[in-house]
Amino acid sequence: MNYYINKIVIWFKNGTFRELKFLPNKVNVITGRSNTGKTAIIDIIDYCFFASRSKISESTINENALWYSIEIKINNDLITFARKAPLLSQVSDEYYFTNEITEEPKKPYKNSDKKTIMTFFESIFGITSNTKLQKGGNFLKGNSKISIRYFQMFNTISGNIIENDSGIFFDKQSEDRYREALPRIFDLAVGIETIHNIEKKDEIEKLKEKLKKALRKNDRVSNQSESFEEEKVELISQAKKYSLLPYDIKGDEAWRRICSLSINSLADNSFSSEREKLEDKQFSISNKIKNLKKFNVQYESYKKSLKLLENKIKPLEYLREIDKELIKTSIFDEITSKLANQIALIKNERGSKTPLNISVNNKLTELENELEIIKNELKLYPEQFYNFTTSHERYFFLGEISAKAKIFGKSNEEVKLEDTSKIEDEINRIDIDDTSIKKDLSCRAIEEFIAEYIKTVDESLENYKDYLPVFNYSTKSLGLRKPKTTYIENVGSSSNQMFLHLFFTLAMHDLIMQNKATFVAPYIIIDQPSRPYYGDESEDEKKLSSSDQSKIKSAFKLLNKFINDRNAKNKNFQIIVLEHIPAELIDDMENINIVEVFRDGNALVKAANITHQK
Repeated sequence: MNYYINKIVIWFKNGTFRELKFLPNKVNVITGRSNTGKTAIIDIIDYCFFASRSKISESTINENALWYSIEIKINNDLITFARKAPLLSQVSDEYYFTNEITEEPKKPYKNSDKKTIMTFFESIFGITSNTKLQKGGNFLKGNSKISIRYFQMFNTISGNIIENDSGIFFDKQSEDRYREALPRIFDLAVGIETIHNIEKKDEIEKLKEKLKKALRKNDRVSNQSESFEEEKVELISQAKKYSLLPYDIKGDEAWRRICSLSINSLADNSFSSEREKLEDKQFSISNKIKNLKKFNVQYESYKKSLKLLENKIKPLEYLREIDKELIKTSIFDEITSKLANQIALIKNERGSKTPLNISVNNKLTELENELEIIKNELKLYPEQFYNFTTSHERYFFLGEISAKAKIFGKSNEEVKLEDTSKIEDEINRIDIDDTSIKKDLSCRAIEEFIAEYIKTVDESLENYKDYLPVFNYSTKSLGLRKPKTTYIENVGSSSNQMFLHLFFTLAMHDLIMQNKATFVAPYIIIDQPSRPYYGDESEDEKKLSSSDQSKIKSAFKLLNKFINDRNAKNKNFQIIVLEHIPAELIDDMENINIVEVFRDGNALVKAANITHQK
């Protein structure tokens, strides 16, 4: 992709503007004194690309600026987008966007918004709704869309890390969300992983989750099925016990017959058999015997009451024995005569066996004999099939068994085992690239790229020129290892750290090109790689030693060669360097473009751009 920053334009409140123009496929250098606004260029680009807070210096720059504008060439299109300057450090939500080409810069005005412009750039770099974080964290939500700003961590080497010896090789790692984002987007950014492969992984994860649910469901169904089968066997046994099924019927046919049972099953005698008739007769005879025995008990009670009455009238017999000694009234004989007759009758009734007694006892004997015959006949049937008490029990059980049959019948239909083979086939048909292999090869490629860079600057690394690069994938950092050793050397000086950072970032972009990744723009902005040699020096001039000059030239020689190698492969790349060194130190290199020198009154904000207070 042909992508480069063509211009940066600052529009000031007094109506003037400041323009910086850059070239493609060059190392564009802005050099000059300290405090002239060089570093603000990184902050302006970051602000225009949707930063949620501004790092642009308020003094001199932001207090006079009205709009910040960037003109970018994308393939054959030239687009300009701008963002209104922050107001007292409060970022603006006013944006400007156009693809109109004019000879002179056109003052921006609000005609767009963040979402529209961000969507445009996302389409340029292939960031779609499927470009998602596979895993969340404390500050990032899993499965959320990746912001274009996370990929821009690969585009800068700020002054904050140029001398860093703590193993941090990316900007913004002090911010929680960027620190969490880096390991989650790295593989995608450098081309180890692809969106298509992530989509396939997501699909497999969804299918695996679906498979797990199906297997859990099948386990539950299997357990229910075992209980169901056990219950079916018990219901069939009980149905046979209550004569609702022939005892010789088994299996599915027995269950089918149970499912068709109803109260009418008894009424239409569809399950009638000789055994059932015997059982009914047994029940009837048992009831008759029970009633006759009850009658005998009541009759014996009656006879006992007669004896009690007889005892109560015994004094009358005594009166009759002393008849001659008594003084009688006119009705005495009549009363005693009647009472005597009653006593005779009671004695006769209590002491004799009536025909009723004989008839009942004879009937009981007859029925008991008949009952014994029936019991003996029932013993000819299997014992387990006649253990009920009454035929009413059978009616009660019929209602119960019919209800259970309907419940189990319905459950059996609804809890069928799910066919998991189809899901497994779908999983097996999805072909996922083995990123573990590609990751290992990419790590080795990074080390090979850096080994070539070391050859370019060998003398500037002094004692480490023969060391081997070691890329730590886990920490996303770079170290040097002495040949034939197994530990990482502490390279010490800030000068060597500066080279490691250049090596690292260039290697990332070489790998991105090699893997044909699309998410990272082909440019780098470097803030003062000569910092280790100048430190915090604010004087107009500082004489560099010949050795320091040599090392600085080595660093630019490396950048110059990187552009040469890209041009040889017909690949576009742009480098912007904000420096402090004299321009003549490097202007003889073929791919160096001195954009401006901020000295002798020249700066990012000139006197003409400042609104003077009256």
